[in-house]
Amino acid sequence: MKSGVLPHVVLGLVLTVTSCATSTMLTSWVDPEAVGKTNENANMLLIGVAKNAVLRRQFEDSFARELAGKKIRAMVSYQALPDPQAVNEESVAPVVSQNNITHVLVTRVVDRKTVTTYVPPTTTSYGMGYPSYYPSYYGSWSGYYSTGYTTVSSPGYTYETELVNLETNVYDIRSGKLVWTGLTETEMGSQMEAQIQEFIQLLISTMTQDKFL
Repeated sequence: MKSGVLPHVVLGLVLTVTSCATSTMLTSWVDPEAVGKTNENANMLLIGVAKNAVLRRQFEDSFARELAGKKIRAMVSYQALPDPQAVNEESVAPVVSQNNITHVLVTRVVDRKTVTTYVPPTTTSYGMGYPSYYPSYYGSWSGYYSTGYTTVSSPGYTYETELVNLETNVYDIRSGKLVWTGLTETEMGSQMEAQIQEFIQLLISTMTQDKFL
């Protein structure tokens, strides 16, 4: 395994897709030489290092299943490297060699922020119309009085949204080069399993559009 294939993926990787409500692809890039080259002969090692072991398994297992649907073989890293603190160049090298790995995919957090949004107060008036048999000259004070109206007001409020930027890189083992990268923005929510699945499907959809897969 060539040096540089896993730069900075050792201790700094923390996958926190615990609850993404929505994920958006901000940018992606594919090596022109890699277009159309990832096929049934590919075998990816998936690395999603998380503090939460269950989260890591869900991420890697889900990614492997989605890639299988594209006829791409994938190996989860948590089985061979259960300790996220032990994921480094030296520990990954024998896994790559023994399992004929052709690519290594790594997802890591590159930024996170909290956005505060203010929603201003609103006032809505609901008029009470006249019955059809009322005279047409209700321009007087009695007409105004008879019409009446109801006003509903909603106070202003603020809410916070946590946004996480995740970078996913795919490295080619033979050349040691970065062959695909994508930067996503994820809005944190509360439905973990479905949200991880959405995130992965977005990545695979973009890889397909980029003709990497």
